[in-house]
Amino acid sequence: MYDTDTDFPEYGRQCDLKEPWRGYRRGTIVGRNGYRFIIEVSSGATIELYEDEIEFD
Repeated sequence: MYDTDTDFPEYGRQCDLKEPWRGYRRGTIVGRNGYRFIIEVSSGATIELYEDEIEFD
């Protein structure tokens, strides 16, 4: 079963992307899709990355 909304501890945390995505290096965790985190960057775009592709503050 997948976590949704705010029912996981990383929800809302800031993170650094280990490899920049289209020039973005930071984002906010806004969801989870199985083993991947859904991360929103400042433009409003969302990307899905595995935990080993990000670093938490």
